[in-house]
Amino acid sequence: MRRDRPRVLLVEFTRPDPAAVALARRLRDDGVEVVHAGPLDTAEQILRTAEQEDPDAVGVLGAEPPEGLEDKLGPVPVFTADTAAETLEQLSGGRSHTAEAPSDRAR
Repeated sequence: MRRDRPRVLLVEFTRPDPAAVALARRLRDDGVEVVHAGPLDTAEQILRTAEQEDPDAVGVLGAEPPEGLEDKLGPVPVFTADTAAETLEQLSGGRSHTAEAPSDRAR
């Protein structure tokens, strides 16, 4: 199935991360469909959620992604807040104009 815009699953791993809402807004401002799953405690929960949501990328905030998550997700890239801009660029095939700038709503 071909989508008009990339779909990203945002997960707060092991603890809530206030930056998740701001990042979700920036991604949405960039035309990305965002599914914010909220806090999840295990790699298994992330995998099951990804299976249900069928994302093009998975963002893990709050803590480092669990070891082996990238291998289990196959071709779906995993990113953190630090690598979000690069992942967006890969998904969209070009430079993201808002990935480095905060959303007006996030201020």
